[in-house]
Amino acid sequence: MFDWWVRRRRKRLLAEPFPQEWREAIEREVSLWHAVPAASRGKLEDDVRCFVAERSWEPCGGLELTEPMRAVIAAQACILTLGRTVDAFDHVRSILVYPHAFWVPDVYEDDAGIVTEDLDSREGEAWQWGTVILSWQEVLRDARSLNGRNLVLHELAHQIDILDVLEQAYPGGGDRQSRRRLWMETFLEAFEDFTERVDSGRRVKALDAYGAEDEAEFFAVASESFFERGAYLKSHHPRLYDVLAAYYAQDPASWTLPRSRRPRPDETGRERRRRLRAEARRLRKGKPPG
Repeated sequence: MFDWWVRRRRKRLLAEPFPQEWREAIEREVSLWHAVPAASRGKLEDDVRCFVAERSWEPCGGLELTEPMRAVIAAQACILTLGRTVDAFDHVRSILVYPHAFWVPDVYEDDAGIVTEDLDSREGEAWQWGTVILSWQEVLRDARSLNGRNLVLHELAHQIDILDVLEQAYPGGGDRQSRRRLWMETFLEAFEDFTERVDSGRRVKALDAYGAEDEAEFFAVASESFFERGAYLKSHHPRLYDVLAAYYAQDPASWTLPRSRRPRPDETGRERRRRLRAEARRLRKGKPPG
């Protein structure tokens, strides 16, 4: 009954033309939109409308959240599921948008066992129960550039169920368990090699050092690079690229990327935090900061 109701609602929604003000905002702000193959543009527009309509959108911190702003966020999120179905985000119920970075409680324990409670500034978060929190300032800054760092791609990649990844990474015939094992082995080998390089202070091309935090962050960081710098990722990490291409059912290495139209500042708050956490990780491993 529920599926029937969703299909009926979507049919009515998609019978209307794509809003022109949405298209203008997306084309103006989202560089990656211009790289999507023309043959896929219609599906992407349909997915954007479904994504916007089926989420609860909550402005925070005094932000006035307009429909075109929601479309800009949705356009980036739906690129993740363009090769499959936007239903992959069914469990994402609410999206909270702040004008700038927001503060969240942070509790951590040092090596001596001392627990400290503090406030930490964040630009984005993804919660397991289907809530995504974004800084609009950072959303725009990342959307306008193609450097492998994209807040929406990163946080929405966290919302992709890892079990779904394992089930679908290699669809088709053959032994499912073998396919799952192959995907996991390839992924973990790439992650272990990556963390070894980061911990030794070496720069890893095409991947943000923040991915060394854990496997989930590595998947999110790799997804950012996969879509925004596909050819670059493929040239330096071909096996990792192939795994992501199989799961996402897309080949961004073949896309023609536009020039990023607006420069980024030297270092954003998120990049500074990532750099400091990478340096702290190296110090914990007994390595000098890079």
